[in-house]
Amino acid sequence: MTHQKEKLKIPPLKTIDEIISDLDFLKYSTRKRNLAYQINYFDYLTKFLDSYHIYGSLKSSLIRQSIIVATNIIEYLLFISLRQIYGKDPKPNKFPHLVGQARRKSLVGKKLAGQLNKLNKLRDKLHPSKQEEDLDIVRFTYNELHECNYCLTILEEELSCYFKPKQVETNVKFSTYPCEDYHIIFDQCPYCGEQGY
Repeated sequence: MTHQKEKLKIPPLKTIDEIISDLDFLKYSTRKRNLAYQINYFDYLTKFLDSYHIYGSLKSSLIRQSIIVATNIIEYLLFISLRQIYGKDPKPNKFPHLVGQARRKSLVGKKLAGQLNKLNKLRDKLHPSKQEEDLDIVRFTYNELHECNYCLTILEEELSCYFKPKQVETNVKFSTYPCEDYHIIFDQCPYCGEQGY
């Protein structure tokens, strides 16, 4: 007699195809698919942690794993975005160097670059070769996990804005002409400041 396994109830996740669609600004299909699987896994981990009361070492280990996955996704996104610009692998290709190159190429804004550098320091604390002897993984919290999630979201938006600029439009009604809509097209992206928007 086999035991019937229960299905965990967590909020719905995006499908791999939906994530790939979100990453349509990237060229490399195999790398994009690999990245989509990692994003799906990170989404699962964060929704699992947000949906259930988990405590003790299991919670700390899941948060630690989620932070590692998120920073790896960010590093990979930066790597393949720079590869798309250069036409070859960026050198050097370590996380802080990728952030610096992305900043110089205007892939990311100054604020996001600062946040990504903080995440790199956080990830370094988790790496076994760089850990202090008395580092306790319990010190990593939901706040740091949500910071990773926020940075990943903003990075995807900024990269999308860089690689596939769209015309941003808005309709504005002026009080002197209440029946007419005025169509305004921005000269630059209201999110990243890119010209010709």
